[in-house]
Amino acid sequence: MTLAAVLCCAMTTTVFTACGGDGDNSTTPEEHSGNTPAYVEMTFYMWGTQDMLDITDMTVTYNDGTGDKTETVTTVDWVKTVKAALPVSFKFERKVTLKEGVTLSDDQTYSYINRYYYNYKILSANGTVLNYYESSAKSTKPAPSNVKGSIVNESITSGRMNISRAFDFYKDGSCPQTAFPDKE
Repeated sequence: MTLAAVLCCAMTTTVFTACGGDGDNSTTPEEHSGNTPAYVEMTFYMWGTQDMLDITDMTVTYNDGTGDKTETVTTVDWVKTVKAALPVSFKFERKVTLKEGVTLSDDQTYSYINRYYYNYKILSANGTVLNYYESSAKSTKPAPSNVKGSIVNESITSGRMNISRAFDFYKDGSCPQTAFPDKE
């Protein structure tokens, strides 16, 4: 056999092998080995103050990979951990409105925190942590701002107290939304 014939056979075998299969290249997490990303586990923190609970209604809508869920914030700090198989998209969104009948006074100061923090782990199917990431915000709760009622009211009515973040995790565990510093 000539060299050209051998090379032709080798290239044909490679093409048919690479293109073979049933067209479904997806795998389930159970098929992954110890070093292959299979899951993401994310924890998201939204900090608040007692004044925020007293004068506002806060709801958080989040998507844990199975659909949107909404919770009313009833504690000063809201924390949620979600885990799902890769690929997946997570969303966290806090809406803040002034409670009905509440009037804020400039004679009084109110404390509030409009910050959040998150971290995530990329896990193999057996639970080994392959990658860990945390936002540039400190993982410790920041000190609250103490401001006059009119400033708090403007922050609420303008939507500046609302927080919204979305994360798309690809099959390889990468997340383009964390490739750049947070805009907090």
